[in-house]
Amino acid sequence: MKAANYMNIIADQLHSYMTFVFPIGNGIFQLDNSPCHKALIVLEWFEEHTDEFHLMSWPPNSPDLNPMEHIWDVRERQLRAQTPPCPNISIFVTAA
Repeated sequence: MKAANYMNIIADQLHSYMTFVFPIGNGIFQLDNSPCHKALIVLEWFEEHTDEFHLMSWPPNSPDLNPMEHIWDVRERQLRAQTPPCPNISIFVTAA
C-alpha cells in the first residue's frame, strides 16, 4: 500500500473512529514498521493529532505482536487436520 492511500484511510476512517470511541483523547493506536506506516506524511499527520490519540511505540525488528496472525495460523491448522476434509468454510465456522 502506498503512503498516500494509507494517509487517506487514516484521515477518512481512523480519525473519526478514534474520536468517537475515545472522545477525551486517551486512545492508543498501534503502527508496525510497515513502510507506509512510517512515511513522513503519515508521521506528520499523527504528530498534528497527538491531542486526540497517541501512537504506541514499536521497536525495530520486533517479533510479530499482532495476535490475529497467530489465530489465523491455528485455525488453518485445524482446518487442514480435519478428516474428512471440510467441504466449505461455512461448515467449518459453525463447527468451531
